[in-house]
Amino acid sequence: METSDDDSYDFWKNWDLKNLTEAEYLAKVLGPKYLSMRMVIPLTIIYMIIFVTGIFGNITTCTVIIKNPAMQTATNYYLFSLAISDLILLVLGLPNELSLFWQQYPWVLGVSLCKIRAYVSEMSSYVSVLTIVAFSMERYLAICHPLRVYTISGLKRPIRFILAAWLIALISAIPFAIYTKVNLVEYPPESGNYSADSAMCAMLTIYADFPLYELSTIIFFLIPMLIILVVYTRMGLKIRNSTKDTLNSVVQGAIHGDSRQIQSRKSVIKMLSAVVILFFICWAPFHTQRLLYVYAQESDYYPDLNEWLYILSGCLYYFSTTINPILYNLMSIKYRNAFKQTICCKTRIIGRRSWVTRESQICNNSSSDKERNSSFKCSMR
Repeated sequence: METSDDDSYDFWKNWDLKNLTEAEYLAKVLGPKYLSMRMVIPLTIIYMIIFVTGIFGNITTCTVIIKNPAMQTATNYYLFSLAISDLILLVLGLPNELSLFWQQYPWVLGVSLCKIRAYVSEMSSYVSVLTIVAFSMERYLAICHPLRVYTISGLKRPIRFILAAWLIALISAIPFAIYTKVNLVEYPPESGNYSADSAMCAMLTIYADFPLYELSTIIFFLIPMLIILVVYTRMGLKIRNSTKDTLNSVVQGAIHGDSRQIQSRKSVIKMLSAVVILFFICWAPFHTQRLLYVYAQESDYYPDLNEWLYILSGCLYYFSTTINPILYNLMSIKYRNAFKQTICCKTRIIGRRSWVTRESQICNNSSSDKERNSSFKCSMR
């Protein structure tokens, strides 16, 4: 009986795999356990900077809004919610993510924390995007339909929207907690035994009848970005037309109150537009990597592309949690004044007292025997 070249290749390949040590086999299947220090050390520095600045900036944002009644506006309520979700992601997500750079496997924190990690990452990202959509709509109504806002003014409306955003996020992230688990690699191959050293927290299986990644990308990324693009375009047109009217009034000797109002509106639009643009930049690589995992995992370019996307999406993923407070300080005069007032008040008190899940996924080994040399060949957020 004749054998084909492919059958002969598969026989010797399987023979080679069965003769590998456990560490060698896991490195073949999952990638290296330890990454190069040339990669780990710079990433550690970047993550530590993001962590420190993010914690400080978001806590400061919350403190300024709480301590200053003048800052307790509808828009700032949304930004307060955004800061809380960012703090949750920083505290519960970033340290674990950083630990994976130092040791990619095994996962040693158990099944419960594995599921919590995936759930918190998804939930926090959903809260962020829903909050940005909500306060974008708030600004749109204030600028394009001020009379309608006047009739429904008050803080009950933003509070209800914020609670609804958190409830939707809490429910929508549940599937990630259900399907994410601690996965083990069979060793020796086809033996029925599983290596404890191979444990990785991941959503391993892609369900054709439940396209979770695709739904997440469409509902919590593409649709929100489309809504935001439309409302900001309309706001820009409204402000441009208002500016023309104001300039005509100034030429005719009118009072400059309208001009100051438009300048104030422009400042708000610039700040919120920058937040939205940076949100898109920070999250686009994350969703791109997910879709590539679903649709391009078997392609030749996937290992190298996934490695770079894994690094880029990780940095931008957490950078999104620290950029919002920076934008408020740089672009909002009202926020800067409130920040200075809060610090000055705290200084006077001190003087009197003498003394402030993304998830990582492993490859589906049964889907392909193709060798992958990438350091992140089985990594996926």
